[in-house]
Amino acid sequence: MNKPTIYLKDWMAIHPYATPQPSDEYFVKLAGRLYKAVMLSGMPEAFRKKMCLYVAAYLEDVISGLGLWRSFIDEHIRLYGKPLPFYTLADDYLRDEVNEEDVRFIVWNTWQKAPYEHPYVNPCDERIAKQAAAFYEVLATAYEEAPENELLENYWSGYSDARDADRKLTWLFGHTYLTEPSMAPYIERVTATDRFIIPTGPLALFLHEWIERLAGDNAPAWKQVKGLFPDEPVVPDEVREKSAEMYRNFVAGTNGKRIVYLNGYGELRRFLVEVLKWTDDDNHTLPQMKPFRNFVLMTEPEKGILLAKDVCECIADPDNPMYAPDAAAKNAFRLLTEETLCPPDLLLHCLEHHLLPDAVFPDGESRTTVQENADFIARHALLYYYRGD
Repeated sequence: MNKPTIYLKDWMAIHPYATPQPSDEYFVKLAGRLYKAVMLSGMPEAFRKKMCLYVAAYLEDVISGLGLWRSFIDEHIRLYGKPLPFYTLADDYLRDEVNEEDVRFIVWNTWQKAPYEHPYVNPCDERIAKQAAAFYEVLATAYEEAPENELLENYWSGYSDARDADRKLTWLFGHTYLTEPSMAPYIERVTATDRFIIPTGPLALFLHEWIERLAGDNAPAWKQVKGLFPDEPVVPDEVREKSAEMYRNFVAGTNGKRIVYLNGYGELRRFLVEVLKWTDDDNHTLPQMKPFRNFVLMTEPEKGILLAKDVCECIADPDNPMYAPDAAAKNAFRLLTEETLCPPDLLLHCLEHHLLPDAVFPDGESRTTVQENADFIARHALLYYYRGD
């Protein structure tokens, strides 16, 4: 059976303009050639087509000077000291040209983020490497002959009016080859103002962070877009004082420790009453927590306290008597990838202090890769649930 054709409308769906550009016909044909090289099984047809469109758009980005890919790897270098997660780069890796490792990442990102039920995809899966090699063989030829999309050069230097700015930001937020995968499950529910407070893309960058990197010296022009650069939230004095009071009570009752591990609801209730000085009745002592096995409480001066439930077994803290390596080997990775399981401040603390040493991909492989890229995995998987306040 012949594989379905990739059409111009498919290509235009990941672009910010309605009138085709002279270069678009070439890239549609390129996506079709890439599609003939698809060998991955198990991914629904629609996402196999998306993967080819994204790889073609990556080449277009690199040769046209759009800057999406360069901004991504530059920010990854700033955060982690290397251009890409997971992969050892060849000696001839060039940041301003197409690279097989880049393609490998795009294949993985597309597959992992595809919104259908599937296990977490190990980025070191040999099938990804083989698919990337096949795609790169096509791109290596295309790199020498593909036309630039002149409309995309200096695309982020500014905007003509509010409507133009809105169109560009809408595309950047959830419809480019780098941001569409992360936003696909949510995009129908995102409002215009939501775009400014929800991080997007592989590194969970907020729109203003993307613009700062893409626009460079022209970034100040974007400050006229209302809401794009959010103001610092104003915390009411009474809320600030209540948080400070909880913090003072917490550290006074724990000899200065900011985290406690509590075994069962009985210990939680006693801590709330005896240490935090909460009223000892069901209106104040979280009776809805009775079904859970254990709890982590953490305090911050400005935020008061946060609570996580049923994750103690995963946290290798010397002060945690419930840490269980066997259980952690099965469940610690979930803290990096499962929304709302672990509050952002607690997860960040665990990563900064290397308290999740048992986290491994669900297939049981590549423990070292997980440990070396844990913060990226959390950003990539959790988005707002890692970077949101």
